[in-house]
Amino acid sequence: MHYDRALERRIQGRLHDFEALARQYDHGWASLNLASLVAPWFAPHELFEGLADQPDELPGLLPDFEAHVVATVRTRLQTLTEKDILALSGAGALFGLMRASTLTEKVAPDIKGRLLLLFPGRHENGVYRLLDARDGWTYRAIPIPA
Repeated sequence: MHYDRALERRIQGRLHDFEALARQYDHGWASLNLASLVAPWFAPHELFEGLADQPDELPGLLPDFEAHVVATVRTRLQTLTEKDILALSGAGALFGLMRASTLTEKVAPDIKGRLLLLFPGRHENGVYRLLDARDGWTYRAIPIPA
């Protein structure tokens, strides 16, 4: 579901409405805020302190961070059934750290039910753009505009 980035707080605040509707139509619901994965992974990392002095070292950590995010989403997906929806919010926090398209491509085989990626950005001519800033991706998804 793509929406204007200015609506991020409103969307976060209304997730319970999405859940209520899903349950009303006999779907299970689980959610994961991707933003909550960033600080707990980077802060205890042995290289964290040095990143302030040498920020160009960050790209070396990104493959491990990406693997962590993918593994976390996969673990959550494995607990769900074909009737369940996993809502991923906080995708904007991944900007500059990993591509949302990489995440969806890597977890796609693990999706039994539905994956709802709440996406601050836009969908235009079949291409998604996170935070309207980066080249997007085409994906076999159905866009749900705000």
